[in-house]
Amino acid sequence: MLTVRKRLDQLFKLKNPKLDSSKEFTKEELIERGFSPKNGKIDVLFIFPPCAIAERYGRKNMGNVGGDLIPLGIASLAAYLREKDFGVGVIDCPALRIDADEVFEIIKKKDPAIIGFSTTTYTLPRVIEIAKKIRDNLPTKLTVFGGSHANVAGIETVNKYDSFDIVSYGLDGEFIMLDIVKKYSEKKFNRNSFMQDFTMLESIKGIIFKKNNVVIQNPARETIENLDELPLPARDLVPLEKYMPLPNQYKKLPLTNMVVIRGCPYFCSFCDQAGTGARRRSPKKVVDEIKHCVEKFGVKEISFWDDTMSYHKKWMNEFLNLLIEANLDIIWSCYAAVNTVDKNILQLMHKAGCWNIFFGFETGVEELSKNILTHRKNRNFEKMKEVAKWTREAGIESRGSFMIGIPGETPELAKKTIQTAIELDPDYAQFTVCCPYPGTKLAEEIHEGKWGKFITHDLKDYQMWTVTWLPFGYKNAKELKNMERYAFRKFYLRPSYVIKRILKIRSFEDIKRYFKGGTALIKGFL
Repeated sequence: MLTVRKRLDQLFKLKNPKLDSSKEFTKEELIERGFSPKNGKIDVLFIFPPCAIAERYGRKNMGNVGGDLIPLGIASLAAYLREKDFGVGVIDCPALRIDADEVFEIIKKKDPAIIGFSTTTYTLPRVIEIAKKIRDNLPTKLTVFGGSHANVAGIETVNKYDSFDIVSYGLDGEFIMLDIVKKYSEKKFNRNSFMQDFTMLESIKGIIFKKNNVVIQNPARETIENLDELPLPARDLVPLEKYMPLPNQYKKLPLTNMVVIRGCPYFCSFCDQAGTGARRRSPKKVVDEIKHCVEKFGVKEISFWDDTMSYHKKWMNEFLNLLIEANLDIIWSCYAAVNTVDKNILQLMHKAGCWNIFFGFETGVEELSKNILTHRKNRNFEKMKEVAKWTREAGIESRGSFMIGIPGETPELAKKTIQTAIELDPDYAQFTVCCPYPGTKLAEEIHEGKWGKFITHDLKDYQMWTVTWLPFGYKNAKELKNMERYAFRKFYLRPSYVIKRILKIRSFEDIKRYFKGGTALIKGFL
């Protein structure tokens, strides 16, 4: 006999509607869909590494509730190389529930000339595991490492680990990968001759490699100024049926994520893209991509992942008006900084289909914001309160991000941030532990003895849910972690909040989403 717990889990289990509802695809079929050969060959296989939910959130008991979205970085690289007539493949391990051993077997079977990895800091150990297996068993394969960790700690990675041939750094990997593949093809895809031709390697901008055991960093590649020239991400190579955000981050399925901007104009100390500038695709190009997703994939919702989408008001107005004019049956969510929106733009966003905005409030202590944020103008508590009110009045739900354990914070000041979250009263609040990722300004300052001290250098711990450093204001890691849990309890267990969520229920789908999100919250954070 099934337990009540299991019966409830079955009853409320969410499944992403299939793009082809007439067929259930096997894992093998979904894997095969990820390959687009040229003359029967795969020149480059891009891999997004395995990552269990427990690793991603630092919680062992959350169950299968973590969100998965398309790894747009490798999907964009694959689209660009395919357009240039190379055979490509994409394997998104978390979406396909593929582990390191399975990835290795796929590599052996498909026999790509180049294996490209995209990784964050906390997934690097898994990437190293796979790359070492390749080096030990498939020594003729060229390995290329890219992603956010490569951008900030590429030299350290090449110096420390022998499993990577090349590190690609920078925000525009398309031109770099094309250069690598073209030059590699000139060498008849021979790894040994390629890696020994230092003159050739030194001609490729944007890469890091070893020359006679000495790490060489070539000059950075010029940025792509006209992003409209790039093809749309290769969504046809990823298992769209398997992607689903966290329960509080969507309303309709199928959903796809999308980016408008590369880089960031701000210089926040905890960000790996700080000060990289902001290049935008044209509003028309973005609307065209939305149309493409609706018509080809049946997408009903877009999740914009740009931190600064609303930064340029002229661009935003043009985009919103074009989207309204297109009259698409689509809803969407986005991120926004408090100082980049006003009452009018929020109303226009709602008219254009926006239902949810994720605001980076971060702290309720104004005097501490200067320690991590650079865009402090017009973002005091009164401004945050005003924007939260405008968002509600526009008919848009809000999610608020708050960091616990920022530089200069004490438990007493953390409680002030928690109280701020309650007073702002977003529909959802996300409380994360401040994480100084390697290569960021914040990490450098802590290494110099400012703000506190590191308590671990284990790469798998570098995500927003694990304590990696201890601010001077806290006694120990347990005190900091307990403060995070206290924040979740204080915010979500308010009777007024529970009643508000119940009153917002409009369908059985809402009930299922709330159940799944509530279960994750109880298991992982309360």
